[in-house]
Amino acid sequence: MRSKDSARRLKLVLTIIISALLVVGLMSSILLASSEKEEELPTIKLLGTLAMSGDAGNIGAPYDRAIKLAVKEINAMGIEGFAGIEYKVIDTESKPSVMEKKLKREVEIWKPDVITGVAIEQTIRVLNKRAPEYKIPVFVGGHLGISKHMPPGEVPASKWVNYYGYADYFMGQLAGKFFHEMGVKKVCFFGGDFDWGYTNGLGLKTYWENNGKPFEISPVIYAPFDKTDYSTEALIIKDEKPDAIFCPYVGAGWFSIAKQLKTAGAMPEYFLYGTTYSNMGGAKITGEYGAENIYTFADHNPESDSWTEYVMKWKAEYGEKAFPEAYTNNHYQVVYFIKEIFERAGTKDPEKVLEAAQSISFQNVCISPIGPMGPYGSNLGAKGAIIKFVPGAGELDPDFNLHEELIKIYETPSQDVAELLEEVKDKEKLIPGQRYGMAK
Repeated sequence: MRSKDSARRLKLVLTIIISALLVVGLMSSILLASSEKEEELPTIKLLGTLAMSGDAGNIGAPYDRAIKLAVKEINAMGIEGFAGIEYKVIDTESKPSVMEKKLKREVEIWKPDVITGVAIEQTIRVLNKRAPEYKIPVFVGGHLGISKHMPPGEVPASKWVNYYGYADYFMGQLAGKFFHEMGVKKVCFFGGDFDWGYTNGLGLKTYWENNGKPFEISPVIYAPFDKTDYSTEALIIKDEKPDAIFCPYVGAGWFSIAKQLKTAGAMPEYFLYGTTYSNMGGAKITGEYGAENIYTFADHNPESDSWTEYVMKWKAEYGEKAFPEAYTNNHYQVVYFIKEIFERAGTKDPEKVLEAAQSISFQNVCISPIGPMGPYGSNLGAKGAIIKFVPGAGELDPDFNLHEELIKIYETPSQDVAELLEEVKDKEKLIPGQRYGMAK
């Protein structure tokens, strides 16, 4: 009898042990599966196509720092449905042939999911040509330029290449509106000999034509992209005596133009830089002498808490004496926009990503939200602002004796790229040597 009881007890103990082992095994399998599931979350591969050298090499490095800062923050907070962002940058060297080769290599080997970078004429054509072929969504900074040469269709519209600023054509019109409001009688146009220059000039001329020719436009100057000595141009401007200069990005000598004009005694009352100068980072490169009382198109409100927060993040990452250089905040912001659209899409499927980009708007540091994107990749939510550098150190940069002051905020049209190209196709760009007279 005892033998049977002992056998039953042994059987019961063994059953309990086996059951416990099965439960432990099941729980381990569940935990392992859960762990493996977390590890299997996809990483978003972000490729930066930036000019770190060459004619436009003065703008690539700060943009790269801005993208890296955003990637670091986003990876720390996490992305719903994704393991994070892996960022890699290629130096386009400001040359389309170099960009073509490097882009092809990265697409074949690294296989990026999304691309961001700079939209300058020399290299944007590569992305416009290859992005639809590679089926990779592209979000480029700068502003949609029409073309150095007409017809404007030379810069093709594509849903694959999204411009998250606003068209240079609009910026030229806003410059004209600003000068008109300030009572300017004569404007010098001083732009780079490439798409931004021609498109800004076309916008300025359009405002002049559509608003009763309220000022004279003369002289019209286009500078080669690699030029840094503007002594000849300064003599022309000094002789012409304009009341204002509108200066979109011109390339290598970008930050020195105002200083050279001041030294030559050719500086008028109003000097308006394009957006790539943008903020105190640009002013600090120029120096107080070159920047004081200069106006610039900007992508931020220097009085906003969001701007203060961004500057403090930049200083914490890159040093107390550092300041976010020209136009970096849009490149910082676009990475957050990419996060938002991938979370909305819930997949790396490029078509779904583009659909998400057309359905959401992301407001961060800039006065303009990024998105929604139009069907041809234009940012339908953009605004333009003008700031001025005035004497007196600001709280954010007490060691520099200038600070930013917000002057104007302008709306831009919610006009997609196809509509814009149709509007400008028969327009004639500003021509050097030609005088565009003020209405009598």
